[in-house]
Amino acid sequence: MSGKRSPPQGPEELAWKNHNLSQLEYFRSLTLREKLEAMQGMADVARRLLEMRRRGELKTSPESGRVSAAPDPSADLLDEVVKAPQAKAE
Repeated sequence: MSGKRSPPQGPEELAWKNHNLSQLEYFRSLTLREKLEAMQGMADVARRLLEMRRRGELKTSPESGRVSAAPDPSADLLDEVVKAPQAKAE
């Protein structure tokens, strides 16, 4: 018996794989312009999250590695950044 065997996968792992595949298929279906706009939107979100971390509004728990954010009215800006590329496409 040679070859690698993959570990058994439960429904959660399969659901994540299906979700990831559907996201890849969707991205491949976009035009170049739409792909560039999506990437710009992701860069905007990354810049905003970095800004929040620098201000201390976003913290990572050393125990769990999870990110938490203090309630902040400027968090609405993140919603605007995320929705902006969608509004341009319409």
